[in-house]
Amino acid sequence: MRADIAVLLAVTLAGCVGDDRAASDPLRRSASWFAIAGGEDLRMTCVPGAPTRYRFLYNAVWEEQVRLYEVMADPAGEEAALRATVIRGAPRLVQSYVLDPGASRVAEARLSSEQMRRLVAALDGAGFAGIPTDGTRLASGDFYWLVSGCVDGKWHLNAWRRQDPAFAQLSFARLLAELDPTGIPVNPVRAIDPVQRLASHGGGSGEGGQPDPSPFTLVIRAGRLWGLPPLW
Repeated sequence: MRADIAVLLAVTLAGCVGDDRAASDPLRRSASWFAIAGGEDLRMTCVPGAPTRYRFLYNAVWEEQVRLYEVMADPAGEEAALRATVIRGAPRLVQSYVLDPGASRVAEARLSSEQMRRLVAALDGAGFAGIPTDGTRLASGDFYWLVSGCVDGKWHLNAWRRQDPAFAQLSFARLLAELDPTGIPVNPVRAIDPVQRLASHGGGSGEGGQPDPSPFTLVIRAGRLWGLPPLW
């Protein structure tokens, strides 16, 4: 509950909507991260005739590495633009985002029609169009994929956690690693021991006296990332 309240307060204080280029700007990113993660800007601009867009967020332990992939299809063709942002040391807002220029890297690339076709097929095969389980919790101290997108004028969001059986079979994750233009290796998936992590971070306990090793937890409710303020 404490983590959920922290998310709500952070979003309320932010008071702004994220966009793809905000992720590469240290100050804008820290102010609108939850809106960026939830794809709220994609949702608000997803109308009939809007171009196909996807946002892939790979949380590879929040303070170690976060990767963001923006994919936008060309309006007049089947190719697409790929913008990749890799952030390390995510929770150290001032030290890592402002004082350390190497804390993030942004690179862009073009996707051929075949590469775009493979990416879309991989995402469809992972069940992106399915309805995420209401109440799905995404712990920032673990590994997960959070994907939002606008396809055929309809917005959708879905997530896959390390603990989910399908996580290891996500072919879109392997494909994005191949297409990634940043040159920064992907933080490999590993088992997370919450008790050990709690001890290393000097944290307290969570619900029911159980360790809560995560700086924050995102929750999916009614098909959206819970905690985002209504936006009109």
